[in-house]
Amino acid sequence: MGDLRARRTSRDDNGGVGLDVRFFHSRRGARIAYSLAGRGAPLVAVPPWATHLTGEAKLSGFEAFHGVLAAHHTVVRYDRWGTGLSDRARTDFSREADVEVLADLVDHLRLRRFALLGPSHAGPLAAVYAHQQHRRVSHLVLYGTRASALSRGETWTAMRSLILADWPVAARSIAAVVTRGSDPEDVDRFAELFMMAASPEMIVALQDSAVDHDATDLLGEIRVPTLVLHRRNDPLVECDEAIALAARIPGARLELLEGEAHVHSVGDSRALAERVCAFTAGTGRVPAANLSGRETEVLELVARGHTNAEVAARLVVSVRTVERHLLNAYTKLGVRGRTEAVSLWLGGMRRDSSASA
Repeated sequence: MGDLRARRTSRDDNGGVGLDVRFFHSRRGARIAYSLAGRGAPLVAVPPWATHLTGEAKLSGFEAFHGVLAAHHTVVRYDRWGTGLSDRARTDFSREADVEVLADLVDHLRLRRFALLGPSHAGPLAAVYAHQQHRRVSHLVLYGTRASALSRGETWTAMRSLILADWPVAARSIAAVVTRGSDPEDVDRFAELFMMAASPEMIVALQDSAVDHDATDLLGEIRVPTLVLHRRNDPLVECDEAIALAARIPGARLELLEGEAHVHSVGDSRALAERVCAFTAGTGRVPAANLSGRETEVLELVARGHTNAEVAARLVVSVRTVERHLLNAYTKLGVRGRTEAVSLWLGGMRRDSSASA
């Protein structure tokens, strides 16, 4: 597989995951920076809003997250066009342009089949590529994401003005939200990373375009094994959004972990990476693997204390439909009723979280 053949994990002098930064030119001539680490089946991490390959390494959970991934995969990371070490000159902010860069990178590396990780803003883009190239994508992992832009409406209007008026203050405000619950120093680290990653004008242009990038309509047509991974108290994307996302993708698995940081490279990042690798290796938690997206959604709401009628109202379906999904779940889980199912469901999640701590 070209550059990936027989690769070993790159490590720095301190024993951490090293940075092997390289460059290629997309079909439009844009210089794109990418890095490789680890060995094994390739996993491509799609960049979210704005990235910086070397700047991200300063976040508290970077080593843990990418160290776990690199122990199982050849991890491919790249800076989004317009940000980081990639070409900063960009005028086409369409979703198609970002898909094109991803396609060009995997072709450059001659990847025939690979796992795809889409964190945060990168989720819809990863979903679009997986839909278009389902024969090349072995697994799709969506973390902390939903089918459309994470910020819009009045919230984005206010933040947009602040970014253009005072970028350092805006960057720190964003950092305080997305790193909530992690190492306190991550606020300053992420703010620095964000300002390193792109100009305020580029940050605004990328988010303005993201408002129109909605992948909802194609989710039901994705035919790639999919994991929707989410921290329960994510301040940007509520649990209900993650549940709804998993329910729309045929056969998707939903896993909710404890924590609140939105950024995957802070907080208990090792637990996230271990869930990703368990999924790509086919050794994930059995109950979740057997349940359909809708059965997962119904059982999660029941486990959170909702009655069948409340679940029906929330999902806009009949109570009988909810009962049917529950009966299917009971059969797959091998339990005799609601109490056993909820106990197994919650117990399995807690074991996953404690084992990964």
